Amino acid sequence: MNLYHDIPLGNQDFSEINAVNEIPKWSRVKYEFDHKTWAIWVDRVGKTPISYTFNYWDLPQTWNKWDNDPLDVIILSKESFAPWVVVPLRVIWGLKMIDSWEDDYKILAVADDKYYSNINNIEDVDKNELEDIEYYMLHYKDLHGKKVELNGWDSKEKAQERLKICHQDYKEKFNK
Repeated sequence: MNLYHDIPLGNQDFSEINAVNEIPKWSRVKYEFDHKTWAIWVDRVGKTPISYTFNYWDLPQTWNKWDNDPLDVIILSKESFAPWVVVPLRVIWGLKMIDSWEDDYKILAVADDKYYSNINNIEDVDKNELEDIEYYMLHYKDLHGKKVELNGWDSKEKAQERLKICHQDYKEKFNK
């Protein structure tokens, strides 16, 4: 089974999606799924002394043509998930991000976690948690010599539209 090609992305309107955990919460190791070899590689160990404050995932059956990689998702959950497990999620919003001059959009979603069960919109997310996500995303590549910009949060509807586009781009790229 190939976690990238064989796991369905989600339901019809992309309000619920599946993700394959790449990086567990509190890790500093950046793992990367390589769609060409179908292998999981250690991309790098973070040079900055900060860890991911969230689980970080690749979305199966997506292709972000703007950064030539699967679409990413930031997962809100109290727990840290093991790498390479599939977790069902609810889409909340999107984060508009530029990484090294490439559009590196992130979906923001929640796992089935009692601490996050009442979150249906970004206004429901603790402001400190959003601040931590923004801080991490702005600074995790500081010592790698790469420039990152954040351009605000997108609505759930815009995030779902990005999912639709990236799912279609996946189908075209991989003839699915």
